[in-house]
Amino acid sequence: MSVSLTNLVYTRISHDLSNAAGAVYNGTELLAEDPVGVQETAVLLQNSARVLMVRLKFFRQAFGLPNIEADDATPDYLETLSTPVKLVGFCVDPLCKVCVMVLADCLIRGGTVQIEDDKITATGPAIKVAPELRHVLEDGQSVATPTLAPALYAFRLAEKQHIRFLFQADEEKQVISLKK
Repeated sequence: MSVSLTNLVYTRISHDLSNAAGAVYNGTELLAEDPVGVQETAVLLQNSARVLMVRLKFFRQAFGLPNIEADDATPDYLETLSTPVKLVGFCVDPLCKVCVMVLADCLIRGGTVQIEDDKITATGPAIKVAPELRHVLEDGQSVATPTLAPALYAFRLAEKQHIRFLFQADEEKQVISLKK
């Protein structure tokens, strides 16, 4: 059975939303079982619902139909990650958003993603160097995994825009350069 990019992206998005949705569900169970802890449970529910809303907005901007009137959800999305990732610059299109998502995945202990002209750079104290990421970004070649789905999606978006990527990686930084 062949796995499509749509299946991979859907699986990745579902995975990224499941923790927050599970926390909302658990919070409602806590309210039903122990009405004494209402304040703590309400905070849990609010935080989890906020994560869900922010991620849904980001995923719509990155993978959905364009909505030019919406503010860039990328900085808010990065705040929902388990490790702190700061964005320097802003994303103007879905391709940039997906590239930021790809690089943020490599920042094991958080860090910074900087956008400047035709280059997006991730720096942090611990960077996951995945050799297969270069093949996906530069050649569109991938082992079908939900983890690599955003990179493959970025490759296909770039290809449609006649852009190619140059990917540089080491233990200190990773850079995606966009070449027209």
